[in-house]
Amino acid sequence: MTEEREEEAPQPSPLERRFAAFAQAVGIGALPPSIAVGLLFYFGYVSSRRRFALFGLDLDILDLPTQAVLLYGSEALWFPLAALFLVALLALWGHVEISRLVRRRRRASIDDPAVRSPALTVTGWALLVVGVLLVARGVAGTLAPDVAAREAPGTSALCLGAGTLLGAYGRWLVTWRRVHRQRLVERAAAVAVVSLAVASLFWASAGYAIAYGRSRAADFVAGLDRRPEVVLDTTEPLDLGPEFAGATESRLPEAKGRRFAYRYHHLRLLTESGGRLFLIPAEWPTGSRWPLVWRGGGTLVVPYDEHVRLSFLPYAGP
Repeated sequence: MTEEREEEAPQPSPLERRFAAFAQAVGIGALPPSIAVGLLFYFGYVSSRRRFALFGLDLDILDLPTQAVLLYGSEALWFPLAALFLVALLALWGHVEISRLVRRRRRASIDDPAVRSPALTVTGWALLVVGVLLVARGVAGTLAPDVAAREAPGTSALCLGAGTLLGAYGRWLVTWRRVHRQRLVERAAAVAVVSLAVASLFWASAGYAIAYGRSRAADFVAGLDRRPEVVLDTTEPLDLGPEFAGATESRLPEAKGRRFAYRYHHLRLLTESGGRLFLIPAEWPTGSRWPLVWRGGGTLVVPYDEHVRLSFLPYAGP
């Protein structure tokens, strides 16, 4: 009886193995759809909450649909993801070249114990010192509220995560001659380093999402004069306060069968949700520190029903 031998599967090349390891590390192709949707919803919620809070609206009251929150989340994540993949790509290229040099030096040191590599040692100590300084800066930004208030969004988190990675990599370069190590301790330390770096990355991304929501609000206000004007007709007067400076009210001429008696100009549509219109004045008050500091302005919430009538006037150009 002839024995059937299974054909051996072709072994992946070193380049394919490296790419597979990188894909597993960053989650390409391995991230469940539920987690991906959860991340988009989280970042969309954080950025939208800050964006609409600058107009006096709480996101829970606004009641945006899930699709809108996911869309806002995708807007906030494009830049961090692109930056993350670019940095990871450059780091992998550098690590491949340094690993080749370390392997050559190790083989040479086995044949000749007197072989030294001052370049690797000096580079390792430099990275270790820089990593310690970055970690100290991240801890200072975490514990000192004054430092965190003046820094760019995500600075402390990035310093903490990058400092941990650089410090660990510098230590690996300093101890390049050690071949037989305590593998359990080394793996536990690597897990701790990666966990801290991932947590810091999420922390920094959340800070970026808040800043992104703030910048989106500022861009929206900066382009109010180029957005369609909302002409609002109502059956009852709205009694707009000083927060709606610039909005004008006029009385419509009385006529038989006419239900609407008041007309309002110089309004802009912020958003629509849950059968309600959220209108803001066309001249939103700003200042040197807006949107960090509120300078006035309010949002008019109008039920979209038979008691109101809307007209939209397109932007007439400069």
